Parts: sequence; C-alpha cells; structure tokens
Amino acid sequence: MLTVRGTSSVRLRCWLLLGSAMLGSPALAQGVSPVPDAASAPAEDIVVTGSRIARKDLTSSSPLVAIAPSALKTNASVTLDDTLTRLPQVTPSYGSGSNDTSTGGTTTVALRGLGAQRTLVLLNGRRLTAGTYTGAVDLNMIPTALIESIEVITGGASAAYGSDAIAGVINFRLKKNFEGVQLDGQTGITSRGDGFTSSLSLTAGGNFADDRGNAVLSVDYAKRRGVSNRSRAFSRISRPSGALPFGVYVPSALNLPAAGAVDGVFAGYGVAPGSVGPNSNLSFNANGSLFAPTSGINYDGSGQDIVRLGNGVFYNSTGVSGLTIPLERFGLFGRAEYEVADDINVYAEGGYQHFTSSLVFGPGFNTLTVPTTNPFIPDDLRTVLASRPNPNASFSVLRRYADVGQRTADFTTNSYRLLAGVTGRIEAIDGTFDVFASRGEQTVDRRDHNGVNLTTLNALINAADGGASQCAGGYDPFALNGGAACATLLRSTTIRNTKFKQNYVEANVQGRLFSWWAGDVRFALGADRRSDSYDFQPDTGVRTGQILGIEGVGVPAVNGSVTVKEVFGELLVPILRDLPLVKAFDVTLGYRYSDYDLSGGVDAYRIEGDWRVIDALRIRGGFSRAVRAPNVSELFTPQSPLTPIIGAPGAPGQGDPCDVRSAYRTGANAAQVRALCLAQGVPGQIIDSYTFNNTQLVDGGITGGNPKLKPESANTYTIGAVLTPRLPSSILSNLSLSVDYYSIDLKKAIGAIPGAAIVQQCYNLGGANAGYATDNVYCSAIGRSDQTGQINRLESFNVNLGRIKTSGIDVSLGGTIRLGDDAGAIDLSGTVNWTEKYAVTNFPGARPMDLAGSIGSSAGSNAGTPAAFPEWRAQANLTYRNGPFQVGVQYRYIDKMIDVSAIGIPNSTAIGTPAYHYVDLNTQLKIDERLTFRLGVTNLTDKQPPVYTSFYQSNTYPGVYDVLGRSFYAGATVKF
Repeated sequence: MLTVRGTSSVRLRCWLLLGSAMLGSPALAQGVSPVPDAASAPAEDIVVTGSRIARKDLTSSSPLVAIAPSALKTNASVTLDDTLTRLPQVTPSYGSGSNDTSTGGTTTVALRGLGAQRTLVLLNGRRLTAGTYTGAVDLNMIPTALIESIEVITGGASAAYGSDAIAGVINFRLKKNFEGVQLDGQTGITSRGDGFTSSLSLTAGGNFADDRGNAVLSVDYAKRRGVSNRSRAFSRISRPSGALPFGVYVPSALNLPAAGAVDGVFAGYGVAPGSVGPNSNLSFNANGSLFAPTSGINYDGSGQDIVRLGNGVFYNSTGVSGLTIPLERFGLFGRAEYEVADDINVYAEGGYQHFTSSLVFGPGFNTLTVPTTNPFIPDDLRTVLASRPNPNASFSVLRRYADVGQRTADFTTNSYRLLAGVTGRIEAIDGTFDVFASRGEQTVDRRDHNGVNLTTLNALINAADGGASQCAGGYDPFALNGGAACATLLRSTTIRNTKFKQNYVEANVQGRLFSWWAGDVRFALGADRRSDSYDFQPDTGVRTGQILGIEGVGVPAVNGSVTVKEVFGELLVPILRDLPLVKAFDVTLGYRYSDYDLSGGVDAYRIEGDWRVIDALRIRGGFSRAVRAPNVSELFTPQSPLTPIIGAPGAPGQGDPCDVRSAYRTGANAAQVRALCLAQGVPGQIIDSYTFNNTQLVDGGITGGNPKLKPESANTYTIGAVLTPRLPSSILSNLSLSVDYYSIDLKKAIGAIPGAAIVQQCYNLGGANAGYATDNVYCSAIGRSDQTGQINRLESFNVNLGRIKTSGIDVSLGGTIRLGDDAGAIDLSGTVNWTEKYAVTNFPGARPMDLAGSIGSSAGSNAGTPAAFPEWRAQANLTYRNGPFQVGVQYRYIDKMIDVSAIGIPNSTAIGTPAYHYVDLNTQLKIDERLTFRLGVTNLTDKQPPVYTSFYQSNTYPGVYDVLGRSFYAGATVKF
C-alpha cells in the first residue's frame, strides 16, 4: 500500500489534475492512508522514519510517503529508480538511461531536485556505503526481494540521521521474521521487440530454537539489455559534432592562407570566388578534394555516420550510444536474529551485490599538430598551406578516430556490507536500546577500450615516411581510414579501480523520560563514529594522460578518508491534551553535534509541532537545520581533463557565444558580446567570421575535487495539514487529504558549475554578467586560443557555491469506494507537486537564477548532467479489486518547461518541452494463497519523449521522460 503524507498545491489547477488523474497501478493506488487515532493504534511501538523515538501511532510531523513492495512490480524495470521517480517529490539522477562514464550503471535518485548526494538512503534506518563519485548510495545495493516498505521523508533530517539528509531520507525497510519460501520472476519487452528485462529472486526463511530465532536468505538476479540511440527516431541523430573522421584543417588566425589560393582551389571544383573564406575550416572528401564543413560547399556525401544539419556537415557522435544501458546484477542477502535472553536479541546481516554494465560512445577525437613534411597532405590542402605567410609552419587538424573504433567502457562493481548488533527492551523506561557495528565496501573496476595512444600517434604524424616504417602503409590523418595496421597500433585499453569503504559504529537508547499532565515525555540519545574512505588507482595510461578519447586521464592515484564522531538527542514533549479544539499538541526537539576531522564541528537541530485539532484534522509544521559535510569524492577526486558540452552550434542560447551564428552575436547585445570575445582572445582577423562547429569542447576542460571545501547547510520550513474525516457512509472510506508547504534554503552548496552554464553566464545569461566584463567570475574560468579563438580552458572544480532556494506545495488525496457485497472496491489516490521556486545563486553576491519551469544543463544540476524543474508534477491512481482479481491504471503528468538557455531572454526561440501525460495499465490475479500472476503495460499510448534545445544525451532527458515507448511485462510469485 502506498501511504502518501506529502505536499502539493491548492490552486484550481491542482484540483483539476487530481480530479482528472484518478488513474493508477495497484501498488500505488492504495494512496494516502488515514492517520491512526488512539483507538486504531498498533499494538507495538513504531519508529517512523525521521524520528528516533518509538510511538504508538504512525503519525509524522514531517511529510512522509510510504511505498509498498508491490509497487516495484508495476513496471518492467529491474532497478528501483523507475518506481521512485514516479513520485512528484522525487527527481531522477542516474539510472537506466545514463550513458555517462561517471555512472558505470549505478542507480540513484534525489529529492526536491537537490541532487542524490543530498538525499540520504538508509537500510532499516541505518547508513549504507557510498557507491558513486557524488557520494550517493547506489540503489543496486538494496535487496529488492526482501523490501517490506519504502519510506520517503522530505525536508532536512540531519538532526536524526546526520550528514547528507539535506533534502530528505529514503529508508528501505526489510521484512522481519520471514517464514517459508518465495519465488518471484518477471520479464518485460517493448512493443518494438527490444529493451528486454528479466528478474528472478528466491527467498527462504524460518524460525529456529523454539522460535527464539529467525533466519532468512535471499538471492536475486536481474538483467537489462541495452537499447541504442539509433533504434528510435528522436535519438537517431544525437549530439552532432564538428570533429569529423576525415579530419578538419583549422587555420590559425595568425597565419591565415591567402584568399586567392583558397578561391583558386575551390574554383577547380566549380565554386564561385569568395564562397569559402581564408579562415574557413576545411575537410577532405574521399578523393582528397576539399570541402567547407560549416557550409557544406563541395562535400561529396562520403563517410559513415555523417549528417547534414542545415548546410553544415557533422558527425553523429552519440548515435551508437545507449538510449538505455545494459545491466546484469546478482545479489545475495542474509539476516539472522536470536533472543539470547528475555528482551535481548543479537542480530547479524550481510549482503553482497555484483553487477556489470557497458557504455558505448563514438570514436575519440582531438586536435593534431601536423608538420608540413607529412607525406599524406592532400595536394589541394598543400596549395592552401603554401599560401600562408609562414608556409612551413605546422598546422592544426581536428580528427575523429573512426578507424580505431567506437569507444566502450565496461564496469564491474562488487559491494558487500556486514552488520552485527544487539538490541533489547528496557522496561523501566518503556524503551529500547540498540548497539551495532557495520563495515561496507564497494569496488568499481572500469576498463575503457579503443582509446588512442598519443605517444604513438604523434610519432606516426611526425615521421617523414608518415609512419610506414612503424606500421604497414603508414597513417593518413586526412582519410576516413588512416590505415588498418596503424589503427591496431594506436588502439589502447585503460584500467582504473575505485574503492569506497565505510566503518560505522552506533549506540542509541530511547524511552520514557517522565510523565506529566499531557502524557509521557519521551527521549532518544545516541552516539556514533563513522569513517568513509576513497581510493582511486589508475593504470599507467590513465596516470600519464597519453591515451586519447578516455575522459578522466592524466590523473594520479589518490586516496583519502573522512572520520566523524557524533552525539545526538531527541525529545518528544506532549504539551496539551483533550481541550476544546486541541485534541493533542506535541512538540519534538532534535539536536546533533558532528565533529569532522577535516571540516570541524557542525550543529544540526530541529523543532516540530503536531496539533491534532480534532480527530479528523491535524496541523503540522516545523523548522530544521540540516548540514552536509563534503564527502570523500568531493574532497579528493583528482583534477582531470574533460570535454564539456556547450550545446549545438547556432541553436538559441547554445554553442560558443562568439560563433557569428549564435543568438549572442545576433541579439540586442551583439556589440558587447563581440567586444568580450575579442577581450577573451578571439583574434580580430576572424572575429566576424568565427565559427565553432561542435557541441562540446575539443580539450581544455578541467574538473576535480577540492580539499578546502566547507560543510553546506540548509534551513527547512514546513507547515501543513492532514484531514482524515470519518464519513457516515460506508461507501467511501479511508479518505485522507494532506496539504504541505515547504521551503528549503541551502547555503554554501557544494558543486561544480557545468561548462555550459559557465559559458552562458559569462555572456550574461540571466543577467549574470551585465557589464560583459572579462574579470567576471564565470569569464575568469574561460581561456581561448590566440590562434583559433576556440575555448582551450574551462575550469569546473568543486567549490562552495552561493545558494539554492526552493519552495513549493504538495497535495495528496486518497480513499476507497466500496461497491457493496461481491462488487469489489475502488482505491483512489493522487499526489501533486507545485514548485514555486528553484533559485540558484552560484556565488555570494551573484544574481540568482530561478530555474522553476525549466529544463537543461544548468548551474542547478550536478557535473553537467541535465536538470528538470517542472512547475507541476502529478501522479494519480485508480485500482478496482474484487476477490482474487484487480486491475489498475496509473496516470502521470509532467508540466511544460522552457529550455534553461531561454531564462531571462525575451522572445527566445530555444525549444522547450510541452506538457506530458502518461498512462500505465496493470492486472493481477491471485490463483490461491501460493500463486499470483501479474501483467502490465507501461506508456500505453506509446508517447515519445520531447526533444529540446540544450539536450544532454539522446536529444532528451531519459530520467524524466520514457524513452522506450510502450512496454509490456509479465510476472508471477509462488509461495511455499
């Protein structure tokens, strides 16, 4: 059952969405459950996520969502992110569509759009080892077959759980005292016959020693086949690049060829004089003749994966990449608990996960420096070169190494976690204690194939015989196939190993402090010590940086650790009881002090109030101060080169702003942009004809960790109400409505501003550089070549940024309609989120940029990945059930968004995304107590995702939109 105590909007649009969207899946359709009163309270004390104090009911002062394990069986996915991101409060991070070398097949999610590193993931209320470079937990570590429920609490929870709980907590609770054997299997496929998924799990458990102990063991296997960008029309041409496989001559502004020589060569092709300028890039047809890739003049159409966009000639650089990436996973989890004495139990658990994943990319590329003595220079190019003021000077050739082959990155991840402890009751205080220790480790082995050995490449290029003495035929950098023998010599594989470790010890106690007129004053106290370490070990090829086409090379081995010691406490104080309009009023106080060996001491605290006006109405709210210390990856990741994406040339707000085709050079402030381009280094000789025909920089990008980072902090305010009326009619029951407002103010946010955002804001996107000054903080991170004008330095390190402020409203509604004897019942639920604001201030004193209602790579995203902040998101569910049969419909809504490059630009032509509606169907048939079948269809209408201007990969955002189209799944559960 999904229990949603969340937050959403009170406007008419919110009610229309809820009213029109009562469609849903069985697991999610149970909706919002009523808050239990004293009469219906559970017999056992319950510890609700977000608090350390056990209580007699399931109420929470913070917005809380609880998802039943059956929700995981309502789609064909084999990873948890696809289920969690259906909730409006959850935003995607890395998942099945993340074809990015920084992910390696990992799965993460985030709350409130604040990044996975600010969402704390717990297993049975306890921390897990980091599994990604951001410090976030990889959800592949969770034993899915044993999940009892998933609890999601939004808002700061650092006082209860420590660092990382800035945006909230996702707590996976596992089944206890499992008895019997359960086998579950599922398979899925798209309507196009690809995207095959399968999963199988076997769980067995039982009691022993006269029921004083229980043990359970679960084994699971899952597989997902990848789908290529080429398999869908919207992603077939993805991230076009000006780095062509035949090479591109890039003239130096300080040594331009003579216009007459260029005209003379092209006149031989029948091209009118002046059609191709002396500063134009030139590429090579199969017969050695020249063509202008920017305009397409004299291009003969040769080459594979070459596309024409407008008049330009581009390489389809990510057509081979994964729309979804393949994954194969094996998991093992065991737990045992034994009562050694009355009210004292010892327990131990252990888990192991092994998974592999592969990513595919287009061939690598770089800018070569070629001497004029190279024997493979085409005759027509030699004529052009000879007309330069310095005819014997070396020249630049931008080349993509298609002859070496597509790049692949294979990831093998192994993780384990061991935990043991003792827990028991303390009758004197009606409380409990728990002492435990855990150790976890995740190791990622990454192997990159088809890199290019730069040492060998330069030797071939500079050899007088073109490398013929080193490999048969030599290497021709001006041909589509430079030479098969030389390509074999150039081809290289690199290996790197990354290891995350965590040692964690905690002791806590909770119970009754004393009693007074309004009830028991209860407390929780505890202390813990946690050490997280990071170890990065690259091979020689990675360390020396001599392998081209592999991101993150030229970096040394590095390791580091962070240790924190903490004490924490919580107090639940009942203030009033059984008064007019005050059925109950409670206050909860929490405090945690954390002493980091690198960052020093920080405080986290909270105060929350819960006012039950009458049985059917509760008003809740509070304030919390949460902290997050920099994690080991943010501190110690070595500085390394990268090729930042800056967007499509000529697209509105995208590409190099100095490109004469860009909106910056043709807009109202074109004169200021031109002056800034000149000041940054674009040579005056080419300033009015400069073009950059690529979606990403060729080189010069730098990123990495920062050991000087300070902790970030966030103040969160929430206020809301929960209505659970008891209706006289038995037809409509379990009715519940919650409305919550939230406001999060994050200061000193840790992050790296994406390259595209740095470039765009240097040129005054959103008013970030109104004076077009070269010493602007964004412009200071950019450098340009004084010969070509191209960006050759773009720094994007982890820093403490200025501020992120987000606020909004959630509304959740649910209930059951009983249709009478033998007629069944209908379960209804819906949740809507309205994002009022998501304002990012990158540096203190800078102008904030409100990203609410936008999509695209921005300063509010992480490491250049896309971000989406729709103003409205909704999901709603309807399930009809009657005896052993049920059928459900789920509806999801994603609001329209403008492209992030259009923020603050009136009449921008940048393409955003329209509003999207998805509908899923599912059925379930319970044959008997032992056997249950299920079938379903996701994306019933086969809705294709939108394409927007500042796309990141696949021309869309795979985390937000369904990229596979209509999919089918079938599964069964057998119990013995």
